[in-house]
Amino acid sequence: MTPLDRREREKHVIKQMADLLRAGAAMLAERCPVCGLPLFRLRSGEIICPQHGRVFVVRSESEYRKVSAQGVLEELEELATKKISELIYKLEKGYDREAISELREWLNILEQVERLITVLDYQKKRSESTSRRT
Repeated sequence: MTPLDRREREKHVIKQMADLLRAGAAMLAERCPVCGLPLFRLRSGEIICPQHGRVFVVRSESEYRKVSAQGVLEELEELATKKISELIYKLEKGYDREAISELREWLNILEQVERLITVLDYQKKRSESTSRRT
């Protein structure tokens, strides 16, 4: 990620935080376990991260590890998708053996990341259904 991309992303996150506050959300002392940004409690009671837009309610160390792993995998998935798009753009301009090889590697990475995300989602759903029965 270039410094320009990073600045744009930071501006977007700051705008999201300001929008949440204007909408009546409360900024909490707790931080997102993935990115470290402050969490916000919406009027509905949901707790969200302004960067991910996901609800994070972590009750134990094992839940924290699962949430962190999920977040890292999703960031890697985003990076792989971006790299694949860049390589496709490069290949549209002409044949490039190195770009083809790199594209193959990123496609393999994306496939593996998506498999891991699917496994984590399955484990999470299974865990939730087990805890509801007890």
